[in-house]
Amino acid sequence: MRRKSFKKYDQQQLPILPLDISEMIPEGHLVRIVNSVIDDISWEVFAKAFNNEGQPPYHPRMMMKVLIYSYATKLYTSRKIEKALMQDITYMWVSGMQTPDHNTINRFRSFYFKDILEDVFTHVLDFLHDNGYIKFENYFVDGTKIKADAGKYTYVWKKNVQRYKAQLTQSVKELLNEIDKTNQHEDNEYGEKSLEELGEGKNIDSNKLKKLTEKLNKELEEKAEKKKKRSLKSKVKKLEKKTEKLQEYEKQEQVLGKRNSFSKTDKDATFMRMKGTDELRAGYNQQISTENQFVVNYSVHPNGSDTPTFKRHLKKIVDRGEKYIPKTFTGDAAYGSEENYQALEENQIDNYFKYNSFYRDIKGKNKNPFHKDNMIYDLEKDIFICPAGKQLHFFQQTETTTENGYRTRIKIYNCSDCSDCKLKEKCTKAKGNRSIQLREELEKYKAQARNNLISEKGKRLCKQRGYDVETVFGDIKFNQDYGRFRLKGIQKAEIELGFLSISHNLRKIQIKKSKAA
Repeated sequence: MRRKSFKKYDQQQLPILPLDISEMIPEGHLVRIVNSVIDDISWEVFAKAFNNEGQPPYHPRMMMKVLIYSYATKLYTSRKIEKALMQDITYMWVSGMQTPDHNTINRFRSFYFKDILEDVFTHVLDFLHDNGYIKFENYFVDGTKIKADAGKYTYVWKKNVQRYKAQLTQSVKELLNEIDKTNQHEDNEYGEKSLEELGEGKNIDSNKLKKLTEKLNKELEEKAEKKKKRSLKSKVKKLEKKTEKLQEYEKQEQVLGKRNSFSKTDKDATFMRMKGTDELRAGYNQQISTENQFVVNYSVHPNGSDTPTFKRHLKKIVDRGEKYIPKTFTGDAAYGSEENYQALEENQIDNYFKYNSFYRDIKGKNKNPFHKDNMIYDLEKDIFICPAGKQLHFFQQTETTTENGYRTRIKIYNCSDCSDCKLKEKCTKAKGNRSIQLREELEKYKAQARNNLISEKGKRLCKQRGYDVETVFGDIKFNQDYGRFRLKGIQKAEIELGFLSISHNLRKIQIKKSKAA
């Protein structure tokens, strides 16, 4: 039987000449695309990240390539990147055989690059535009919730803080009364003064309590009667502890701001319901805009709802320059607010945002004759006429403010007398007369959106949105296995999303090039 022959295998045999790693990396490889695009960025961009004092030991261009490539290859932790730089030939090549440790990698990612990542992202956008991948014309926006790097049970809820603070305030007032009564026997002059200084009937804050405690301790030192002194001292000690607790609640209120919750281990994160589960987890609202399945904008927000995120998201685009502002923006009903419609109008962007009642309006499902949209409106007299023939006259105008500080005007119309109306039970459940609230600006914007969305262009854009932006989210969350942020704080979370967005765009280039070949 003939013996099987094999290729020669000798671990001791070394090449005569040093091995060229680049020859082992095929043309069109992702690492070559990353290398080429980042090499094209001017040095001035990287220079902005450093001062002249104590330059870092590694070249920022090399470190930027390594970090972008690591996010493209699903290596997100600094220790895994450190390991790859010593074991993976693609990392060895792009780093020039340099091996920064995990601490250095983290410093570059979290500190050095935080102010220049936006410039790098903009350069990538220019590259995509110049090579015909995007046109800066039609953007699609959507959001998804991503878990923060925070403990599962580290929540602080606003309602609980408010309740505990109210209980503590009441307890402080009772304790102050006891202190005053104790003092009154010895010093009538001081008796009512403490509460007056604190501000009886006003909110009790920790600063006032601290000053009062200091004053009480000073007076304790001057007291002659030891028995009296011991009695008062124990009460002042309790007051000091309550003051410390009040300070804690006040700090928590400052952190909360307009949010309903935050995590103790990542105070920027808010507890939200993650997609596909009823579980509440500390996380961020990740917003992206896409064109042709490339990321053209990204932002991270602590808001659970998409509505208040759009203005800041749009501002990032506007700040880049006029060339990056699209002709159209398409989004679902979560973005259909008066505030967001106005932001589009101010930047001369065509409005393709749906609103809550869009489908009901176009399908004519709202057949309730008592709905304000189905009532007769006399523009000249500025009155509504109900099905019973009664007139609803303008009563007053009020304002409401969104969480972003946007003020919207509301006109209220009232019927003078509904008491004898046979149709009242069908018209309103109110005990008094029927009233109507009208937001004129919102109704104007909704009409614009409706006309745009039912056009042929609008139908095409709505259909495209379903697979444009959603595909990108699916790629990031599932293909790239990125279901949570690795760094704490909203600023660092946005840095991570920036690296993810750049790496996604470069991977997309590779896919398109491989298909074309």
